[in-house]
Amino acid sequence: MTDLVEPGSELSLTVRGYEVIVRTAPDGTMHVTCPELPQVSVRDQTLASALARAEDAIDAIWAGEFVKPLGSAWWCRS
Repeated sequence: MTDLVEPGSELSLTVRGYEVIVRTAPDGTMHVTCPELPQVSVRDQTLASALARAEDAIDAIWAGEFVKPLGSAWWCRS
């Protein structure tokens, strides 16, 4: 997949059956979030690698590798 997302723009895609939002920072970094899974928030330099990280995060959630501490912050169990 080529990186066709312009800095400052937003793109909606489906990853693992979930809608994800890709936002491009002014420096070109891709930030992927998922409205249905708020713990998914990943960044990477290319669209393909950011989407791969989002897939990994969704897989980790389904595998029970994400834990919710007190408050609203989330982290991945190592």
